Amino acid sequence: MAVVDVIVVCWNDKERIAMALDSVFALSEVRNDPSFARVVVSDNGSSDGSREFIRERYGDGVKIVENGANLGFAAGCNRAFAATQSRYIYLLNPDAELRDGALSTIVTFLDSSPHCGIAGSRIYNLDGTIQESCGEFDTWTGAFLRSSAWGELPLFRRFANGAILRGWDYEGERRVDLVIGAAMAIRRAMLDQIGAFDERFFLYHEEVDLAKRADAAGWEIWYVPSSEAVHEGMGSARGLYNVERRKQRSRRAYWLKHHGPLWYGTLVGALLARFLVYLAAPVAAVFALHRWFSRDR
Repeated sequence: MAVVDVIVVCWNDKERIAMALDSVFALSEVRNDPSFARVVVSDNGSSDGSREFIRERYGDGVKIVENGANLGFAAGCNRAFAATQSRYIYLLNPDAELRDGALSTIVTFLDSSPHCGIAGSRIYNLDGTIQESCGEFDTWTGAFLRSSAWGELPLFRRFANGAILRGWDYEGERRVDLVIGAAMAIRRAMLDQIGAFDERFFLYHEEVDLAKRADAAGWEIWYVPSSEAVHEGMGSARGLYNVERRKQRSRRAYWLKHHGPLWYGTLVGALLARFLVYLAAPVAAVFALHRWFSRDR
């Protein structure tokens, strides 16, 4: 049995997926011990020849789980979870690639950290800059500031979600609330306890929901910079209609699930009320100008 199952969810990714798969087979830990990692592609009904391309290029080196339709990222992962059994799982986006030692270092960390259920790699953008891959669980205030864009104002910026991590250099290991699923390791024992991804999240926020449930069950989430990956970004969403609407839908489902209708309802009310503030300013200005001109007469 492999030490780690590397799972790549594919949906019409023929033009990109070789980057991810080749990077796994190029790892020194895999070249030295091919049984160290098993590579699994969970194909969500690709129609661009992705499955045929993978079979021709990798043969039996890659196991393909055929889902028959685009089930979404969460469900695609879950089908692959059910078809594998290694003690660790590593999720890798088809538009991402691993740097040498990425798997061995994160496995070593997990071996030495039995309370860690999820571990995220250091992720680089294509230009070499570090991607902000860690996050914080939502608070009401933080969610309001992020959703209203007021969180970008200097006065409120430090209260917005993720503000604590914005000034961080991503250099050292750190316990965090959550890591993004583009290059992320999961302990199978944790999944056995809390369950796999919630398939109501078609795309986006599924890893946030998993981290929230893991945290509630006493598992830790860590950022492990010695494990490195490069991520293009938007690979899973490319070609999908109205990506922003999907993000908002998943965020709303997450808020309702973990915070409840009252929390969510008051947040929506506050977001709507802010438009009254925007409206009040020009109305007040017009009223003041009217009074000023009337006084001169």
